[in-house]
Parts: sequence; structure tokens; C-alpha cells
Amino acid sequence: MGDFNSSLNIEDNYTGSSNITTGMRDFKACVEEIEVFDINSSGLHYTWNQKPKRGNGVFKKIDRVMGNISFTDSFPSSCALFQPYRVSDHTPCILKLPSVARDRPKPFKFANFLVRKEGFLEAVKEGWVMEVKGHPMFRVVKKLRALKTPMRRLLLKQGNLHKKVELLRSEIDDVQKLLDRDPSDEDLRSKETGLLKEFRAATLDEEEFLKQKSKVKLSLGDTNSKFFHNTIKSNSHLNRIEVINNSVGESFEGGEVPMAIVQHYKNFLG
Repeated sequence: MGDFNSSLNIEDNYTGSSNITTGMRDFKACVEEIEVFDINSSGLHYTWNQKPKRGNGVFKKIDRVMGNISFTDSFPSSCALFQPYRVSDHTPCILKLPSVARDRPKPFKFANFLVRKEGFLEAVKEGWVMEVKGHPMFRVVKKLRALKTPMRRLLLKQGNLHKKVELLRSEIDDVQKLLDRDPSDEDLRSKETGLLKEFRAATLDEEEFLKQKSKVKLSLGDTNSKFFHNTIKSNSHLNRIEVINNSVGESFEGGEVPMAIVQHYKNFLG
């Protein structure tokens, strides 16, 4: 964190040249090379200003707080606050590292790969024949809600997808090492065939699950678990709302944010 003395993007400059300078190009290349990105931030966008006696002056964002995936893993609720600059030409910045406390259960999210699993159709059929009285749309909502439990149970049955892939990969390595010593062993060949079949199915499940969570559209076959994992973590960090101001200018942070939003709509809608 600090003064990088160069803008990173075109939108970081309010006035002055609208071209990408050599300094910006070098800075962007460096950021991509070391794989860092801006930490979730709020407050002022332009962090440096140069105000002549006449004219609009120059406003730029040249101060930043950046981190990598490891940092946001360790501090998922980290947030940079850029404060008013007052008499200085730079904005002061505060990096907050609050501890994460989940005060509510995770929302239900259906994993698309479950449609290929044994027991999926049976669970849906069983849930859909349930007798529900009321308006047709009410009946649909009730039945969908009732399907959460069997779908969670089916997902739990699949185990940890990432650990399953790692375990199968390790088992394949061990079998192939033994086969290298005795290529004629039919039992080892049969075991290798079975493990490879399981491994392909497990990697397909993992790939589809990660693609769905990362919301990245790539063609099938572009398996890269690390890329999808990092995209999920980065999106999760950047999509957090850590600071919000209500209609009268009061500021709310961290766990107070959801209640401030709820209160706003209570006041607005009655």
C-alpha cells in the first residue's frame, strides 16, 4: 500500500492526458506479473490532486492498497478506506483487517453437476408428488423449498470434490509406480483402469462446480482448477460491501451493513 506514482487505468485520471502512458503500461505489466489486485475499497476514488490557482486542476488515483489471493484468503473482510485529503495533496488511507464472523447459515445454492448423479431424478420425483394446497405458484415454491434438504443430502454424499480429486491422483500415481516395476500385473492394470475412470468423473464434477461458482464462461475441456479457485476467491472479496452510508450520511461498517440496508428499505417502503 502507498503512493505508486502512476495511474493503473484510464478511469484513474480525471484530467490531463487520456492516453495510456509508458508508466501506466509498465505498472500494469508489473501488477499482472506478480498477480496482485486492488483490495476492496471505499471512500474517495481520486487519491492525489494538483490544484492550480486557475482551472480545474488534476485529479488522479495513484495511491493504492493491493494484495494477492493469499492475502484475501487470510483477510477476506479486508477493506481500504480512502479519506478526504483536507490540506494535503494525497488522501490518507486506512487498511482495515476485521475478523470474519458468520452470523447466519450459508444460503442454499444448487450444484448443477448433481443432475448427473444417481438418486437425483428419484429425489425430484419424490418431492414433486408431495401434496400442497393453495395457489399454483405457492405450490411450486413450497415444492422447490422442500427439495433443498434432499439436494443438500445428495451434495453431501459426493464428499469434498477437491480432496477426492487429490486422493485419486495420489492413488493413480502409486499404482502406476507399481506397474512400472511389473507391467504384466493384470490386477494392477485393472485397478488403474478403475481409478482413471473415477478420476475423470471426479475432475469433471470439480470443473463444473468451480465454473458455476466462478461464473466464468469457458468451453468444456478448459480445466484449470487453480484459475477457477482464484476467480471465486477474488470475486468473493471484491463483491463484499464493507462500508455503506445511509440517506442521512451515517456510515456503517462490517456486520452493520446488512441491517443498514434493511432499515433503509423499511423506511422507504413502510
